[in-house]
Amino acid sequence: MISNTDHTRANTEVSGTGPGAKAITGDGLCGFAPSPAKGCSATLTMHITHNQVIVTAQLDMGGHKTAQRVLERRRGSKAGWVLTGGCEAFAVDAAWISAELATLADRLPFPFAVANMLPNAKASHSAVAAAAQEVAHG
Repeated sequence: MISNTDHTRANTEVSGTGPGAKAITGDGLCGFAPSPAKGCSATLTMHITHNQVIVTAQLDMGGHKTAQRVLERRRGSKAGWVLTGGCEAFAVDAAWISAELATLADRLPFPFAVANMLPNAKASHSAVAAAAQEVAHG
């Protein structure tokens, strides 16, 4: 049997959702503090290992847009690096991440010296320690 109780109204004394209720959360996404510039940012990240370099350009202006380039050291007896992911130039993605960010990302120098300094994944603990010692003493 259905009662005469109005189930469509919230009990304002219990739930705080009546006509005079106000939200207790701030504007923006719950759990995230809004930045002074309303979250607009441009980020360039370069992740370097002995065998791989990943360059990521991110633009956040109301929507998150990312372009990435992945280069890997050639295997075997071949020297050099080969593009394995993304476009050769960020300029190709300029319409997506902005011409300014693409131009800046394309001007980043390739980190040959840093990649060569890092030991590869198969290096022994002593080789890693020697590389760390060399870096510490410049």
